[in-house]
Amino acid sequence: MSARRLSILIALIALGWGHTVAETPTSPATMTFVEGRLEGEGAQLLRAELPGAQFILFGEDHGFADSPEIALALAREARAFGVVHHAMEIGPQSDAVLTDLLRIGGNTELAAFLENRPLAIPFVNMAEDARLADYFVDEAEDGIDPVRGLDQEFVGAPLVHLQTLSAAAPTHEAASLTQAWRDADHNAFAEGRLDAIMMLTATPEDFEALSRAYADLPGALGLIKDLAESAEIYALYSSGDNYASNATRVSLMRRHLLEALEATPEPAPRVLFKFGANHLARGTGPLNTFDLGSLTEGIAAANGLNALHILFVPLQGQQTVTNPAGERVFETVDYRSEEMAALLAAAGISEEAIPADGYAVIPLESVRLRLEQKGLNALSPDNRFFLLGYDYLVTTRGARPATPIVD
Repeated sequence: MSARRLSILIALIALGWGHTVAETPTSPATMTFVEGRLEGEGAQLLRAELPGAQFILFGEDHGFADSPEIALALAREARAFGVVHHAMEIGPQSDAVLTDLLRIGGNTELAAFLENRPLAIPFVNMAEDARLADYFVDEAEDGIDPVRGLDQEFVGAPLVHLQTLSAAAPTHEAASLTQAWRDADHNAFAEGRLDAIMMLTATPEDFEALSRAYADLPGALGLIKDLAESAEIYALYSSGDNYASNATRVSLMRRHLLEALEATPEPAPRVLFKFGANHLARGTGPLNTFDLGSLTEGIAAANGLNALHILFVPLQGQQTVTNPAGERVFETVDYRSEEMAALLAAAGISEEAIPADGYAVIPLESVRLRLEQKGLNALSPDNRFFLLGYDYLVTTRGARPATPIVD
């Protein structure tokens, strides 16, 4: 071998090209709660990442009590490193309502507000998510906006926002128009006719009519604009334009994030996110969009910090699911993820190694190195996306269902 080829080989080895891949342990690190604090080797793995993380991105499969509880425990520890903001999968108009309710009376006030309209604000209609948001609001210092909604307004949001518009109606005509939409939405939800709710039926012309009725009220016009943008996303989805719907939604969330970061007093604000898992991984997801997980990588790197991506998907347990058209809005069902079972099998981790009481914490870089390109390419698209897009997987065989604060 020539000296030149030898020097290239040595350089490639130094860069990791020729490293020896360690086997993924069959018994992953475990983690438990002890008086609200995360304990165990798995907790230590996550804790060690907090000082350098500008963004903690907690991606989840929705409907479990575990994920917001783990996120809350991490938020308490990360506060020492300046994590004082919580980004949520709700709209900014709903975030403003939520923050006011929590400041007034915490979860009790929120539960009373959501009575008879449990789908008006998603996720915080579960007690564990509400406690996570309430923690950030309770601990907020002057000048800090603790909770930021980055998403579109939810399908049930008009149940709240039309009430706000009614209270501000400048004319009898504006009040009548708004009340007609309010009555129609309440009736549609009460009867389980989701195809009749405002977010799925209102046209651009309908929102233009509302805007004309509130033409002299800038705050009302901003609310109507946000509702119209959200309705456009739902309309694209309903018409079968799924890519356009998702791309428009991601563009909206990215815009909301950049506006929120620009509005903070800190030069590099630290934020804990909790969203659906598709939104917070690196790279192009199953929806073929570059989502918040990709955007935050570059922002953190520009500030000399990291984005910590944590995935929570249980192997099995129980889950709270939402059925707006059912006799009961929320119900508890048995849960098992065959995708997670396949990922664990590919990683060489037996299902029995996953705790039924507590959690397994699996560093995904070690799994990637073990699988190499051939093994990565053999994964399902979802599992490959999650494995490449997250730093740690947290899973369990004993997932607990989220607790509705109203039904």
